[in-house]
Amino acid sequence: MNPSPTLAAFWWRLLTFRASHEDYRSLSHRHLLAGLLVTWVVGMGRYWDDPKASLLQHLGVGSVAYVFLLSGLLWLICKPVAPRHVSYMNLLTFITLTSAPAALYAIPIEKWVTLPTANQVNLWFLVIVATWRVVLYFHYLFRACRMSGAQVFTCGLMPLSLIFISLLSLNLHHVVFNIMGGIREADKTSQDAAYGLLFTMSVFSFPVSIGCTLSWLIMVINNLRKHLQAKKREVADPGSQDLE
Repeated sequence: MNPSPTLAAFWWRLLTFRASHEDYRSLSHRHLLAGLLVTWVVGMGRYWDDPKASLLQHLGVGSVAYVFLLSGLLWLICKPVAPRHVSYMNLLTFITLTSAPAALYAIPIEKWVTLPTANQVNLWFLVIVATWRVVLYFHYLFRACRMSGAQVFTCGLMPLSLIFISLLSLNLHHVVFNIMGGIREADKTSQDAAYGLLFTMSVFSFPVSIGCTLSWLIMVINNLRKHLQAKKREVADPGSQDLE
């Protein structure tokens, strides 16, 4: 009998795409508490040197609240597609465990290099962290939720496109105006390149969200039709379920 891995070893296996279906299903309250702690610390690190951040952002409360809301959105999308393998607590625990790479945002690179260089470095930080976490989520959908390739891409890209569209219509509105009008020298920050990338991704999210929503609706309707057919067979022949 193989001994259970330590929390750190388990965490590293998850972050390096080696977690199995059984690993994901074994996520417990111990993993959730550790994930929330890291989410909170990383959330404070992200804004510790930002004078424009709110008090809640400085305290890391916004990051903790965000993982609960994000998990709720992902659960609403995934549950109807793979009802047997999706649970809110398991999904929430996984999301908190993927917060660790965001520690890169806490590095105050603008204090050591020029503003243009800091812009490029922060852009690469954003690309690395975002890509890492998105690919981890795809891995979770495939391994933990037993989804097919089409289901993984639909349930993976749909929330991403919705998040980018929300950013475009809410938090990024000032960035849009700055980019369209040209950012004034006095208003430039080390995050401008990263904001520019987010704005570009938001624009491309509109057609992606439409395609994913249509695909998601087809999957949900097919699942509902199969469920109703199974119920009819069960009513017509009560013993058939026991034989399957």
